[in-house]
Amino acid sequence: MGAAALALAAAVLGGVVSLASVWITQRSEQRRRELDSERVERHRREDWEKARAQRLLAERQAGYVRFSAATRVARDALAACMHDLRRAGRLDDARRAELDERWNAYVAQHAEAHIIVSNDVLGVVGRVNGALRQIYGLVKRLDMGERRPGDSLEALQGRLDGLWDCLVVLREVMRRDLGLAEPAEAGE
Repeated sequence: MGAAALALAAAVLGGVVSLASVWITQRSEQRRRELDSERVERHRREDWEKARAQRLLAERQAGYVRFSAATRVARDALAACMHDLRRAGRLDDARRAELDERWNAYVAQHAEAHIIVSNDVLGVVGRVNGALRQIYGLVKRLDMGERRPGDSLEALQGRLDGLWDCLVVLREVMRRDLGLAEPAEAGE
């Protein structure tokens, strides 16, 4: 009976070991598939995030180009108005219409810029907008003959000249934000 019991115990133990081996193999395979699935999903998410970041960067770059162009066109229209005011003392209807059209295009791009630009650029956009609004208001007052103290063609010329500095800063901040220029060194 000892040998029969021992053989039975060995058979049972062998069966248990075989079953345990199959279970462990299946469990290992299942865990490997889960890890592979997690890795594939992680790579898919990373690819999606990378594509999203690239798309947002391209949208921001296009928005920066549109805002910069609209700003410069508005500046040029205001400068043309200054020349007309200097020459004729007022704007003709065609120049007013051109100014209104370019100003409205600028305002639309400024509104879009508030959605697209990064927080690093937003402050400079605000300064450029403030400078342009002051120039626009001065042109309108000079054209309508409603001068305030300090309103003059010389003041207009000074503001237009000063606007270029703002536009240069805007361009550099936008380029840095897009990764196209190195950050300025401290003290520059």
